[in-house]
Amino acid sequence: MFKNGRRSTFLYLTDQIKLFAMLNVGIIGNTEILEPFVKKFRENKNINVIGKSSVGTSAQLDSFHFSIPEYNKVELIERSDLLIIDNTSLMPFKLLTDIVRKSKHVFTAGYLNMTIDECTQIVKLANESGSIIQVSNPYYFSPAIQWLNNNISSPVFIDILDFTNASSNENMLYPIILMLLDTTGISPKKVSAVTFNSSPNKSDFTNVRLEFGDASVVNLSFGSLESLEELKMRIYSKNKFITLNFTRNNYMCNNQPIDLAVYNSGSEIDSFVNTILGKNKRKSTLEDYLIAMYLSQKINKKIAQFFAE
Repeated sequence: MFKNGRRSTFLYLTDQIKLFAMLNVGIIGNTEILEPFVKKFRENKNINVIGKSSVGTSAQLDSFHFSIPEYNKVELIERSDLLIIDNTSLMPFKLLTDIVRKSKHVFTAGYLNMTIDECTQIVKLANESGSIIQVSNPYYFSPAIQWLNNNISSPVFIDILDFTNASSNENMLYPIILMLLDTTGISPKKVSAVTFNSSPNKSDFTNVRLEFGDASVVNLSFGSLESLEELKMRIYSKNKFITLNFTRNNYMCNNQPIDLAVYNSGSEIDSFVNTILGKNKRKSTLEDYLIAMYLSQKINKKIAQFFAE
């Protein structure tokens, strides 16, 4: 038996070993999609990328710039502490549940192709096993949104224009919704939407309005307009009128440039690793993604009314 002093020292040293232990990482999916994430993971001193289970065309596989051993999925999962997966990896739902049951941690580089019921099951399993699942959330972890969340107060009015190629993707609502996690939250009290399309010039326009209990409002317009290619936010809060233009990398508050130098653009990966190591609170979790799925479903139902015969 340890005396109290020795036992405390032993527990402290055990915690330090865990803190500085290398995490073995496996990559499952399309290497072309996952390569930027792999690069960021390899830059983290706590990470050891041990292997991959690749999908993709021969050209995509040949273009992968890292020399990483190839494994079958089952063996790679067993060897890994955490896994990076994309939404095209054709991972059966049962295999994903097995990963979570084994307390493996997961970073999803895309939005997983699952139903709300399946996502609910995975969330429950993760809570039971201690598995940490983080969903990629590039806007949320961008320096501009980090600055925004540290410098505004509630209530807030946010006007978002998203007329980029991504806005025509059926999953485009997820990055915008998840971006708002710490700004307004993602559980509005009221949702309304309207949509129009113009066949002659192959354009479409959709507007979504989200109203929150603290009087905050998000006004989101998106679609494809031939004359416009832009992602921009205007934010109005007490004593702060803000413009964030992601397309032009132009960020202003009260007509003055915003200094983003202290904010880390690579923090998405670092945040995930630090969460596993117990240094960070969980962010952009699968629970958040589940809430975003419900909200996206509600928005799409509102939009679908305009296409009913």
